[in-house]
Amino acid sequence: MKKLVVLAALLLVSACGIKPTPVLAAGPAPTLRDPASEGRGTELILYFVLDDRVTPVARPSAGAAGVESALTMLMDGPSADELAGGYTTALPRRSGAITSTPGPPTTITVPFPLRPITGAGINQLVCTAFAALAAQGGYAANGTVAVAGPDILLPYQTCQG
Repeated sequence: MKKLVVLAALLLVSACGIKPTPVLAAGPAPTLRDPASEGRGTELILYFVLDDRVTPVARPSAGAAGVESALTMLMDGPSADELAGGYTTALPRRSGAITSTPGPPTTITVPFPLRPITGAGINQLVCTAFAALAAQGGYAANGTVAVAGPDILLPYQTCQG
């Protein structure tokens, strides 16, 4: 009987102070291309900044796009429609070639210094690279990619978008 009383007391104490919370909006769900489409008529996912958050944007793609082409489109900035919708970028305009080297981990090399880039800008690069790798049927080893610039090689990064 004593054990039953102790168990009941523990159950009452363990639920103390927990308040129910409503569902919180977190933006659109991640989207990947349909592998059955074999890369034709797919959407490319780029990550831009909306309301201070890195947010995915789907753009039409005539064919399968690799990591380098996705990052090049990202560096070209939001389209006029995306700008009108409030999307911005924390990255500089493209000033040279962006390369992607298979890993592990995949390494993204950009032509601009990384030290002045904010966390949102780094996330734009990393999340766009993850989406492009997934669209190609690839993956990032250990869920990370490396980002290198002329001034620094950053520690391995994960998508925080």
